[in-house]
Amino acid sequence: MQYGQTLQAVLAYIDANITEELSMALIAEKAGYSAYHFGRVFTESIGVSPMSYVTWRKLQFALHDLSRGRKVIDVASEYGFETHAGFTKAFVRQYGFPPSLCYTRINAEPPAPVSADILKIQFTGGNTLQPHIMEVTPFAVAGYSNRHQAPHMRTTGDAPTFWNTLNLDYGPLLSKLYDTFPLSKHCEISMCYDVDEASGEFSYMLGRGIDNPADLANIQPDMTRVDITGGLYAIFSTPPVADSYIQTVQDAWNEIFLRWLPQSEFEYDAARHDFEYHDKRDHGEYFGGKLQIDIYVPIKQRQAEAQKARLREGRKG
Repeated sequence: MQYGQTLQAVLAYIDANITEELSMALIAEKAGYSAYHFGRVFTESIGVSPMSYVTWRKLQFALHDLSRGRKVIDVASEYGFETHAGFTKAFVRQYGFPPSLCYTRINAEPPAPVSADILKIQFTGGNTLQPHIMEVTPFAVAGYSNRHQAPHMRTTGDAPTFWNTLNLDYGPLLSKLYDTFPLSKHCEISMCYDVDEASGEFSYMLGRGIDNPADLANIQPDMTRVDITGGLYAIFSTPPVADSYIQTVQDAWNEIFLRWLPQSEFEYDAARHDFEYHDKRDHGEYFGGKLQIDIYVPIKQRQAEAQKARLREGRKG
């Protein structure tokens, strides 16, 4: 028996009622089958159970709303999660990062209609963007920090354009940073941090990476210091581009958080900072004048993956 048309109709029904309370019994009734039979058919055809799919889809719509600056507590309630904590737990389980990062890292389009024919690939397919995984040595960042509010600046990649609207000239400030810290290697750091979920406010910093302790004494009163504590990072290099890389960086952030991280064995480590790393590639000194930067994402093993690793180590012993 062919179930394709029935499954496609069910998927459309779920989307049309995504903010409603959707139970197995209700969805099976719309499909014209018993809950047991429909659950088996759906799971075999799609790759996950009907209610797992409903939660997955609700979180996709929720992510889009959050990326437009809506408050976590309001989005959680709209999509039927009883508590802020329960929503956050489900969100982290699906995406590998907390909902608050949507304010500053994600520029999500509205969820597109899904096809029953390709959904199984969605749940079992591999990753398309592969980073370097490495331990980063702790270092300090000193620079200039400004407080902003979503949705006027939603992602790290929006910042250069946003500065232009404020008539801020960061050229002299970068020159000052390099003159102030002459012993550290060429490295500019840009980062978002201290996100206030209630107001949508966050800090954006353009700074200088300091890897020589002697330079720390040169930090000026008008500068902000942020310490990168080190640890395990996933490091993504953006594709080299001939012109402005703002869109390329925005696309990379979306690819990391919407495709790579949810499918990886890792989750975002919210106790540490992510950041963009700008070196001489950012000034067109390589790749025939094309521009490239790195994105550093702090990661830790998901709990289930860490448990598997411990079991493997135990068997070796």
